[in-house]
Amino acid sequence: MDTLALTLTAVLVALLFAIPLGVWVGLSDRVNKVMSPVLDFMQTMPTFVYLAPLTLFFLIGGASATIATVVYAAPPAIRITAHAIRSVPETTVEAADSLGATRWQSLLKVLLPMSKRTVVMGVNQTIMAALAMVTIAALIDAPGLGKTVIQALQSLDVGTAFNAGLAIVVMAIVLDRVTTAASGREEAARRSGGRLLAWRRQLVAAGAVVAAVLVYLSHTYVWAAEFPGEGSVGSSVASGADTASTWVQDNLSGLTNAIRDALTNGLLNPFQTLLTDSPWWLVGAVLVGVGAVLGGWRSGVTTAVCVGLLVATGVWSDSMTTLASTLVATVMTMLLAVVVGVWMGRSTLADRLIRPTLDAAQVMPPFVYLVPFLALFGATRFTAIVAAIVYAAPVAMKIIADGIRNVPATTVEAATSAGCNTWQIITKVQLPMARGALSLATNQGLIYVLSMVVVGGLVGAGALGYDVVAGFSQGQLYGKGLAAGLAIVLLGVMFDRITQAAARRTSA
Repeated sequence: MDTLALTLTAVLVALLFAIPLGVWVGLSDRVNKVMSPVLDFMQTMPTFVYLAPLTLFFLIGGASATIATVVYAAPPAIRITAHAIRSVPETTVEAADSLGATRWQSLLKVLLPMSKRTVVMGVNQTIMAALAMVTIAALIDAPGLGKTVIQALQSLDVGTAFNAGLAIVVMAIVLDRVTTAASGREEAARRSGGRLLAWRRQLVAAGAVVAAVLVYLSHTYVWAAEFPGEGSVGSSVASGADTASTWVQDNLSGLTNAIRDALTNGLLNPFQTLLTDSPWWLVGAVLVGVGAVLGGWRSGVTTAVCVGLLVATGVWSDSMTTLASTLVATVMTMLLAVVVGVWMGRSTLADRLIRPTLDAAQVMPPFVYLVPFLALFGATRFTAIVAAIVYAAPVAMKIIADGIRNVPATTVEAATSAGCNTWQIITKVQLPMARGALSLATNQGLIYVLSMVVVGGLVGAGALGYDVVAGFSQGQLYGKGLAAGLAIVLLGVMFDRITQAAARRTSA
């Protein structure tokens, strides 16, 4: 209940300004250009970096934890809302304008209703992000399940950590289903002519009366306020998690070590060596050239500024090491996300079966599943890459699935009637028409991977993640930790600008 209170408070505060701001960003190109770097900063700045300043202003406790959660949870809602507004067909907006609709009427009667499904997904992502912050916020004395997870991991108690993480997952699934079903039932009520809406109001009124009676009883009688024991399900879950973790370590360590060594020695090490051993000016020139070729001269200028600031931070080598791991993790994330996202977008059954798993993977605190990964792969960079993929892939899959699902059915039917097979429909129709969703998924995947850099520093990834963690835990190294956090932000801004500009040029 402490976790639920913290999450709902942060989500409500975040949505109060995130949705209006997302609408504004979606309507105005100028605001979009101004807000994009700010959103990049908010999403890519490691939480360890801004936890410390927050505690200086608001002290350790629930207030700082709530503010930190708001800062972390708001950007997905802003970005996805802006994407939803921009995805409304221009012909529809022009038709409304030709009928004499004002901008306010177009927003309320056309843009928001047609983008409601995607906006609801933004609300879901805000909830997921807020729940994902619960564990990290426990480091500044946030109440709730995060404390249980941190204490369990300090003693390597996998079962207890998994049990607490599972409680967070269950809470996330409930909140996700409530928000999604609310949108669907509102549409059903509109189609039923208001009869279903009237029935729902009566049900809500009856529920409110029952809730008021129960609250009165719980505040009047002790027996109504007592919690009915600890229960046995939690201990069973914890015991099962311990048993499964032990079995995997004993029986699959050979296979997992082989996979780790093959990818590390065959892909990651050569790429990292190329970036770190080459002259900094040569790597910087290549990055600027890539930015200019893919995104145009403005993207090239932005890349040049970011490269210059990376050199000025004094952590160039660590930045290149982090860059290598981030790019490898992002590529693997997008390959997985495209396959699964297209499947979910084309199949309602697959979406219903897979989405709960994605919710669980997204909101399971990173510290929880780091323990099994450490047991499987050891304290290496590959462990951090796997953790980043597991953390970043769900949001990318959901965005791609939503983009595929929003491709007009008439277009798909026309392609089918023209003799296109399934592969041609996917590659020639649905993916090209969902290019905006693919671009957004790439950005979000990259940002989520970067947000895991700090956690990766705790499990052997080193580089910028370790610098941030060391700076947060040791006062004399706070300056270097802040520089490393700035370097992570610069990497995020640089590649966000390149991918956004490349997507715009491709669509044009």
